[in-house]
Formats: sequence, C-alpha cells, structure tokens
Amino acid sequence: MLVDLNGRLKRFAQPIVLGITILLCGCAPVSTSNIAQLPPEYSAEEGRVSSLESALADAMIEIEKMKARSVNSEDELPAIPQNAETGRCYARMLLPAAYVDRVETRVIKDASERIETVPAQLKWFDEKVLVSEEHVRLSVVPATYKWLEERTEVLPEQSQQVLVKAAEYDTVIEEVIDTPEELVWRPGRGEIEKIDEESGEIVHQQLIPASYKKIRRQVLRAPAQYRKEVTPAVYETLRKRVVDVPEHTIEEVVPAQYKTVKTQRETVAAREVRHPIPPVYKSYTYREKVADARLDWRMIPCEREISKDLVYGLQRALRAKGYDTGGLDGVLGKYTLAAIHDYQKSQGLATGRLSVEVIEALGVELLAAQ
Repeated sequence: MLVDLNGRLKRFAQPIVLGITILLCGCAPVSTSNIAQLPPEYSAEEGRVSSLESALADAMIEIEKMKARSVNSEDELPAIPQNAETGRCYARMLLPAAYVDRVETRVIKDASERIETVPAQLKWFDEKVLVSEEHVRLSVVPATYKWLEERTEVLPEQSQQVLVKAAEYDTVIEEVIDTPEELVWRPGRGEIEKIDEESGEIVHQQLIPASYKKIRRQVLRAPAQYRKEVTPAVYETLRKRVVDVPEHTIEEVVPAQYKTVKTQRETVAAREVRHPIPPVYKSYTYREKVADARLDWRMIPCEREISKDLVYGLQRALRAKGYDTGGLDGVLGKYTLAAIHDYQKSQGLATGRLSVEVIEALGVELLAAQ
C-alpha cells in the first residue's frame, strides 16, 4: 500500500516537515564540512606502487559516481517503488550524500643520506718532549735586619734662678720741680716798656719762679741675691730595627727539562662513508563526496503497525544509545521524533520520517507490534 508523502507528514513534528519540504525543492545547501582537508601535493619522487594504488582508487571512485548519477535525479525517481511488496507502506525519504574513503600516499620525508664518519686509526709512540727550556731564574733575596740601641734625649737640660735674698730699699723724701720757672709777657708801664709805636701797647717780661713738691721714693740699698739651679737632661735608651743587608736579586741558570710521554699518531686518516636513506611515505585518509543528497523510496511502518509497544521499544533503544526521547511513554512525540532524526543522521540513514530500516537498525521487532 502506497502512502502519500504529504498526508503522512502531517502526523510528524513541524520542524521535520519543513526540513523535508526544503530538501524536496532542492533549496537547501549540502554541507561538505565532513570532507577532510587534503594533504599536501605529491612530490615528484613518489613511488610507482603509490601511483598504481592512486589510479585504482580514482577508477573506483569514478564508478561510484557513475552509479550515483544514474539515480541522482528526482525526475528519474519512479512513481512507485520498484519491487514493492503487497501490504507494505513506502514513502519518499531523503538519502544523505554518498562519500567514499580515499587513501593517498604522500612523501613526508625526501630521500637523503646518512654520513658516517670513520675515525682515524691511531698508534701510541714514546716521545721525548721538552717540558721547559733553559732559562735564567731571578731569585729575590729578602733584606736582613738588625737591632740597634740608641740613647735619645727625652727632656733637655733646664736652668732657673732661685731667689736667695730679697732686695733692700730705703725710703727718701725728695723735692722735685712741680712747675719750672718761666718768662711771661705782661702789660708794661711807661715809654720804656712800649713795644708798638702805632698802637702804643706796652708789655714787659716777668720771671715767674719755679714751684717744687716733695715726693717719697724707695732707693735700692742692697740688691736681691739669686742662685742658679740646673735640672739635668733626661735620656732614654731605645732599640730600633734597621736594615742590615737590603733586599736584592740573584740570577740562577735553570737547565732545560725533558720527559718521555706517550703520544698518538695518525696511521690511517679519517674518512666519510655515505649511506643512502630512502624516502618516507605516509598514507592519508580523507572522504570524497561521490553523490549529493537525493530522494528515494523507503519502506515505512504503516499506521496499523505503529503501536505503543513499538514506540516504547524505540524509545528504550534510543535512550540506551544516549538519545533523549523525552521519557518512556510509548508516544511518538516531538522529542522521540527528534531523537530518531538524530540517530538516522549519525548512521547515514534516510531521514524525514520513521522508516523500517531505522527500526531494524535499533533492533526493534516491527512484526511483534502488530
């Protein structure tokens, strides 16, 4: 029994319906993010075996592309599934893009060579070698010293006058001139004493006698007597170290010295040995898309086959694989449909609705639910 795609989509969650509608009209871009980046280009030194393997892989990929192109067009999809079984339901579902794993061998390390150095061959010989040449050695003779005693004056001789008897004096009274006599001019009298004819002034000299006064003074009667006392000088005997023979150098001739040592001499020279190292290859695996996503007929469970036990079994299987179904209630709700969709994408199965292949992939018996 064939089921119309639009009629069946009404029973599924709205996001899945929108996704299928976009894929049917060919508007959704196909992601190629899963394709691995190609390794670097082959080098010119690639091996013959690697070339043959690459050519064989290219041929197989072209065959896969030709097969995919033969059924890739929506116009070529038949109106009814081929080899459809009576009593079964089918629906158009979106098949993911087809990829093939490709292995290519690349040179990761070019051919090179290892250079081995063979050391020289040596042999031991006894040889007399000069350790030190004849030379003149200067030796320094240190200075010698001796002790001398020397009498040094610490304090010089000192002399001083000591009073033995004080001086004796007599007190005498003497009369000394207090004011000496002098001649002074005094106004004169008469013509005799006239000194200025014009003015008629008359002066005369008058002698004023000296005046005396008595003073008391001491007169030395006997001078003082002194005695000279001499303090002898103070001396100290000191010992001091003086140079006896000053420092000097002497020359000494040192003869040459030799010794016998073992030396190695090269009997065979060192040489280089070159060992070629082949190139190192590494295989890279990457995915190449050989067909775009397309629509194809897939068997789906009919309405009479979708029972609560079937949905419950699907929920348990999905939860065991780590998918969230929103609970174990036997209801084909949006969480269960989303979990089925995620599982189909991860396994590379056709997406868009619940199919028989995903039921079988989860290990759930479809017929047991009838």
